[in-house]
Amino acid sequence: MGRVRGLALRIRGFPVPDRLRARGLRLGRDVYLGHGTVIDSGFLPLISIGDETTLSAGVRVLAHDASMKRRLGRTRVAPVAIGRRVYIGAGAIVLPGVTIGDDAVVGAGSVVTRDVPTGAVVAGNPARPISSAAEHLERHRERMAAHPGSYVE
Repeated sequence: MGRVRGLALRIRGFPVPDRLRARGLRLGRDVYLGHGTVIDSGFLPLISIGDETTLSAGVRVLAHDASMKRRLGRTRVAPVAIGRRVYIGAGAIVLPGVTIGDDAVVGAGSVVTRDVPTGAVVAGNPARPISSAAEHLERHRERMAAHPGSYVE
């Protein structure tokens, strides 16, 4: 990616993949990082994101938690691993120490405090399993058949 394109992404509020990689983020191929996505810049080497994964607008991925720093004198630091073909909805927050398995879906606005199994769909605060990715896909296929105008390519 050229310097001008990277600058244009930054000005428009998008993370710049090449800059994140250069600072230690393990970022797979064909990853989409949405507008306003924040990946914990001080701890990039602790974070990995697999191939073909989407982090929608405003997603936050944190590898540290300083909430007890003043009381305990320490900050929790833990790796975050996001698998392949994962979709994380707008405004979701992924906390330190979480692993999200391949083909998982995280609902918009969710707060992921625990590991997400491969192929699971989770949502809420804290995020809880609501279905499998296969069930989620089937529901959308049924909705597409019933309301074809509601889906675009």
